[in-house]
Amino acid sequence: MEKSKIQLHFLNKTLSDARKSLLYRKKLKKFPQKLKSISELANLPLTTKKDLRDHYPFASLAVPIKDVGEVHTSSGTTGRATLSYLIKDDLETGSAAISESWKCFGITEKSRVQFMMSYGLFSGAPLNTYAIQKLGALVIPAGIQSAEKQVRMLIDFKVDTIVATPGYYFYLYDYLMENKISLKKLSLKRGIAAGEIYSEDVRKKIESKLNIEIFDHYGLCEVNTGIAYECKYRNGLHFLDEYVFPEIIDPATGEVLPPGREGELVLTSLRKKASPLIRYRTGDITSIKKGQCRCGRNSIRIERIKRKVDDVFFIKGIKICPHELKEHIFQVTGDKIYNDIKIILKDDYNKSRPEILVTLKNMSDEGLLTILKKSLKDRTLLIFDIKHINRDYFQRGYNNKVKFVEHECQR
Repeated sequence: MEKSKIQLHFLNKTLSDARKSLLYRKKLKKFPQKLKSISELANLPLTTKKDLRDHYPFASLAVPIKDVGEVHTSSGTTGRATLSYLIKDDLETGSAAISESWKCFGITEKSRVQFMMSYGLFSGAPLNTYAIQKLGALVIPAGIQSAEKQVRMLIDFKVDTIVATPGYYFYLYDYLMENKISLKKLSLKRGIAAGEIYSEDVRKKIESKLNIEIFDHYGLCEVNTGIAYECKYRNGLHFLDEYVFPEIIDPATGEVLPPGREGELVLTSLRKKASPLIRYRTGDITSIKKGQCRCGRNSIRIERIKRKVDDVFFIKGIKICPHELKEHIFQVTGDKIYNDIKIILKDDYNKSRPEILVTLKNMSDEGLLTILKKSLKDRTLLIFDIKHINRDYFQRGYNNKVKFVEHECQR
């Protein structure tokens, strides 16, 4: 069957299922029961994180709670959690779909995959684990452990694939170097870096340090984890577009944008029954790529995520993009600071100076803080207080993901 017909078939099933929830019973009340083409999806209302929070905990649920097999939450640290419910069929269908991305990464029944990401309520690690196990591979669910234990398992189990946030790869490399553990002791071939926005430059640095290939993998709890992935050409992320349908909209107007135009990613689940989502605003900025990939897949592709809609902040009228700021900091400091840094914005940051916390690898390089301060002023016209902080501050032994921008309340 033609792909657009498959998508439309499952979209109409999803709309029917969604109307069983209180959220969509109200939201879709004035809209047609069935769509005649996939393009008509653009006429339906958008769903926001606020919609899910306002209907917490059960009003987005489209099946009886007794039928639910698992529930997961987003990894956000502010506000009420957004929930994703899964019945047995959701778990099986989702695992089968997501396993295609892992197959594309080169995972087979002979692979050994170590997850260095949090298990539990967050969906990324457990749901991807099910997908990998469908391929017959061995999964080491290491979760959050000390670097010593992570490395011991890497060596003992001859792990060929690791999954971690981009920042954790740098932390792992520093541990290996500081403890004089040769990379030759590892059996690594590839790494999947997800959970944080990162640039091509960051990817190349990780690859150079660990001598492995790094692939990007995109997903979010509300729809499902691992729904877009890179092939060997790494020219955009392929969407599992018979499982979830992507659109790009102008974040200000809601207008659907054509391929090549940058905007906010909006997702509609096509095969999820317990808590289906219609036109969910992800807050992630990207664009749909034009043309077909050299790998031959005919799936919709997106550019790698550039930033979040609400990432940018203004200090004294000056626009600051934190991801660009982070890139600049590392350009200036090179390998003289550890990878974990933090920007602290106080409530009155239009009056007080924002702080940037970094950890020098060698205190003899303390003059670098002054150089960085001047460089940031030349670039942004703002004065940042740059401070060295003990590395333990970031508690990497307990966190696979370190929050980059922190808003600090004044008391």
